[in-house]
Amino acid sequence: MGVALLYLLNFMFIDFHTHSDRQDPELLNLQTLHVTPELSSEELPTFCSLGLHPWFVEEKSWAESWANLELLGRSPQVIAIGECGLDRLIPLSLEVQITIFQKQIELAEVLQKPLVIHCVRAFAELIELKKKTKPSVPWIIHGFNKKSEVLQQLLRHDFYFSFGAAILSDRSPLHQAIATIPDGKFLLETDDRHDLSVKQIYERVASLRQVSLTTLQAQLLETYYQLTRLS
Repeated sequence: MGVALLYLLNFMFIDFHTHSDRQDPELLNLQTLHVTPELSSEELPTFCSLGLHPWFVEEKSWAESWANLELLGRSPQVIAIGECGLDRLIPLSLEVQITIFQKQIELAEVLQKPLVIHCVRAFAELIELKKKTKPSVPWIIHGFNKKSEVLQQLLRHDFYFSFGAAILSDRSPLHQAIATIPDGKFLLETDDRHDLSVKQIYERVASLRQVSLTTLQAQLLETYYQLTRLS
C-alpha cells in the first residue's frame, strides 16, 4: 500500500464535487471553484478543482480567466481541472463552449490531472471530443443523472462518473445504473446541496449496490487514489 493511499485512509468519506467548504476531519472535501482573473493562490482550499464553468464564462473576457487557470492549475492543492464542459441550455454558443473546453482538455493533459465535466444535452459532442483527443487522464462526468442506457454508452468510451443528490430520489433513473456500474468507475458528491452530507449519499448507494458502508468507503478511497494519482 502506497504512502498516498495510507494518507487517504485517514478520511472516511470523499465529497468529490462540492461548492461548500465543509470542515470535517473524516471528510476529504474537494471544493470546486470557477476561476476568475482575481482568484489568487492564497484563496485556494486544501483540496480543490479549478475550471471555467460554461455557465459563468463571458465570451468577451474569458481569456483573462483562462490565463489565471493556467497558472493556478499547477498548484499542488489543485487535484483536478474543472468543472468545465458543454451545456445546450445556456445562451453561450456551443462553438465557443467547445473552444474553451478544448483548452481545458489540453491543460488537464499537460498537468496530468483528471478532468471534471459538466454536460447537459451534449453527450454526442462530448464523446466525439474524447475520441478525437484520446486523453490519457480520466474524464469524470459529475452530477450524472441519466438512464442506464446512457451510462452504458459512456462506459464504452471509458468515462468515469460522480453521482450526487439525485440518487436519493425514489424516482431517479440512476437506481439501475448505480447498481450495475463497475467498481472503480464512480465517486460521490454533494455539488451545491448545502443541506446534505455526502454520508447520506454513501448510505443510499451502499444499499442500492447491496454492499456494506465500510466496503463502499474502501472502494471509493481506492478509486479516488487511482483517478487522482496522488503521490
